[in-house]
This record gives sequence, C-alpha cells and structure tokens, in this order.
Amino acid sequence: MGAAAAFSFYPTKNLGALGDGGAVTTNDDAVAERARLLRNYGEQGRFNHVLRGLNSRLDEFQAAVLLARLETLDAANDRRRELAAMYTATLRDSSLLAPEARPGSRHVFHLYVVQSRARDAMRSQLADRGVGTAVHYPTPIHRQPAYVDLDVPGGFPVAEQLCTRILSLPLSSEHTNDEIAEAAEAALEVSAHLEATTEIL
Repeated sequence: MGAAAAFSFYPTKNLGALGDGGAVTTNDDAVAERARLLRNYGEQGRFNHVLRGLNSRLDEFQAAVLLARLETLDAANDRRRELAAMYTATLRDSSLLAPEARPGSRHVFHLYVVQSRARDAMRSQLADRGVGTAVHYPTPIHRQPAYVDLDVPGGFPVAEQLCTRILSLPLSSEHTNDEIAEAAEAALEVSAHLEATTEIL
C-alpha cells in the first residue's frame, strides 16, 4: 500500500496499549534503518549520534500488553463491525452520511463518524438525551499554527467542510447492543427533527 505505514497504540485504539506507543512498518531497508535511528536519539552504535533523533522506543511492558491484546483483536474488530452495522441499518434513510467500507476491504471502525449539516445542534440535542459524542479533528491541519504556511484561500475546501460536519457516535467493542441501539435511535430522531426545522439551514 505504500513505502511505510505508521500505527498508533494509544489506549483507545482498536489495538491499544496502557500508555502511548506506536509502530512503523516498511519493506524498505533504508526507511527501516532511519526509523530505528530516529526512535533512539539518532544513535548508531553506543554514544554515536548520527542525526537528531527522539526518545520514542516502545517499552517491554507495553509490548507485552499489546501481544496479549493482539490475540483478541480480530474478535474485537468483528464486534465493532457488528455494532457499526446496527448504526448503519438504523441511519440508512436519515439525513446523516454514515461511513462505508470500500469494496474489497473490511472496515475496523475505530470510530463511527457521521456527517451532519447541523452537527453542533445535533451534538447538543444528543447530549440532552444522554448520548455522548465527540468531534475529532475540528480544525483542519492547514488551519493549525504549525502549518499556517499551507493555508491558502480555498486550498482545502473538502477538509474545511468536513471539519464543520463530522460527529463521532459512541462505539467500542465493549458497548452492548442495547446501548448502540439507543444511540442510533436517538441520532435518527434528532436528525429527522433537525431536517424538519430551520436549524439545519
């Protein structure tokens, strides 16, 4: 799929450690060597620093946790797919745009993110019903201070639009069917209400 891939093992991820952690995979020997150098202060041999690196090693305890959790990852992802299918079935005819798996692929549903033209009103009304939601990445990268040089007028219209519409509904492999059914029904009812009112405009 590419020259390299990066994986996060943040505790809330599908495969999560008990603290921060991550991994880089690659088939390119040069990329692998550079990643090894960067994770350990740029050290090549004891006390020989050939580039400015980081202290970014995965400790043995986190690795042991991840190895144990790896054994249940497929079952946990299957459970996420099952719960996501409940959302999708309930929200199929709503005004919300739900996530879809690409043909020939299997979605692991780390999050269940819908799009709503009345996102903020929807989030507020779901909160009133006891359904917690989140807005992941509310500001596009080119609007972050570190990347202000990328911010050109009209440069990233899709990212800017998505950041005003995306809403993450509750989803984890530990949720019950009843919890997801309740959240899905609430999302359906709120979206129908907003569609019928001027709040969506």
